[in-house]
Amino acid sequence: MTQQALVFDIKRGSSEDGPGIRTTVFFKGCPLACVWCQNPEGISREQEIDLNGNEVGFWITLKELLYRVRQDKPFYDSSGGGITLSGGEPTLQLAFIHHFLKALKADGIHTAIETCGRFKYERFKEEALPYLDLIYYDLKLFDDFQSRRYTESSNKTVLENFSRLITEAKVPVIPRIPLIPGITDTEQNLSSIADFLRTHGIDDCSLMPYNPLWQDKLKQLGKTAAYHHNHFLSPEEEKSSIKHFQKAQ
Repeated sequence: MTQQALVFDIKRGSSEDGPGIRTTVFFKGCPLACVWCQNPEGISREQEIDLNGNEVGFWITLKELLYRVRQDKPFYDSSGGGITLSGGEPTLQLAFIHHFLKALKADGIHTAIETCGRFKYERFKEEALPYLDLIYYDLKLFDDFQSRRYTESSNKTVLENFSRLITEAKVPVIPRIPLIPGITDTEQNLSSIADFLRTHGIDDCSLMPYNPLWQDKLKQLGKTAAYHHNHFLSPEEEKSSIKHFQKAQ
């Protein structure tokens, strides 16, 4: 059994990563390298040192992590909350999260995962899916060339896994699109994803407005950004994205 996981943050009292009051565990390492990554400290699969000499990422045992997240169970129970696995990409440490999720379910704690969708489906289906109550599934770019260009990875597996999950999962699978100016928020991309979702009988999708604060995190790691956009989305830009998505429906 894998007894340790590499994480870079454990956020208690979260209200942004699922229903109710939650604790979000951020697992380090991701198979993608999105040029706009909101958590660039979560991309590398190894511990790093930032410009201040601080370690980025730490190893934690299953026993210690369970102890820490169980402390807030009264808040989960009273608010309908629970635990969310985020990252990075938590499925890169699938052996660990299998035991973590299994223990949480035994405790009656609601579980959710935020995933980029690039995982080995059969392993995910066997080791994670039976212990999940909610799946947030990112659909970033529909065109494979654009996906390779901006995330350094094909989107073929992402789309295939989503199609299978929608059919086989017995829990909610919520698609999410990060609205990245000039990359994912284009009419072509949003309408293509909307068409793809419609073929699966899905009309709704969570559109997540761009947040530029990731750039400071990247600088702290001593790395140079390959994408530059320093402003939050304006209300007009958000409305335009919604229009592009709805236009295809």
